[in-house]
Amino acid sequence: MDKSILLLGGGGEIVTLPAPCFLVEHDEGLVLFDTGLASEAAGDPAAAYGPLAAMFEMTFPEECRLDRQIEALGFRTMDVKRVVLSHAHFDHTGGLHHFPHAEGFVGSGELRYAHNADPHTAGFFRSKDLEAAGRIRWNELPAGYDHDMFGDGSVTLLSLPGHTPGALGLQLRFEDGHTLILTGDAAHLRENIDHTVGMPFDADVVHKLDSLRKLKLLGTRPDVTMWVNHDPQD
Repeated sequence: MDKSILLLGGGGEIVTLPAPCFLVEHDEGLVLFDTGLASEAAGDPAAAYGPLAAMFEMTFPEECRLDRQIEALGFRTMDVKRVVLSHAHFDHTGGLHHFPHAEGFVGSGELRYAHNADPHTAGFFRSKDLEAAGRIRWNELPAGYDHDMFGDGSVTLLSLPGHTPGALGLQLRFEDGHTLILTGDAAHLRENIDHTVGMPFDADVVHKLDSLRKLKLLGTRPDVTMWVNHDPQD
């Protein structure tokens, strides 16, 4: 795609845009951050996404299905106890149907907005995924509040609204003292953070810029590594 889709004023082409999910092991059980593309899209993205598949030139091999990747790591989808949704765009919600048993964590107002989005963002929400979301018991993270999930500092939900009303990131603190921050789509590329610049399809520009400043500030800490969700370099 053209970089201008992800960075206001950006130029040039992005050849490969990753769409990752993250499985976190904790003594209290597995935590999944985002659920990726829909399983039924594997091998034939157009069957699930129609024109979107052509617009983004999706490549989605069968082995990249979320359930198969989890199984390849030696787990089952039933082993996932908690699902954290960075936001409700289609490339993050496709696997929600695998986890009706899980406890969900989502940003305040996210799912309500997904059902009644502004016209310029409505095309990024998929009704089938929102139906699957309706079968999960969700805990809503208030805007501006960061939540220590287990009370031990190891897994913290970060409030990063702007791209969507309830956009979240995830901060992981390891036993060696190192911290990894997963930005979700609060930033799509490192340039978003470096230049404090959003993208054309942000729901709330003012809060988006604040969230980018928050990420930039967190990135100044010497213990922090930041993984920008869709950045090909990361």
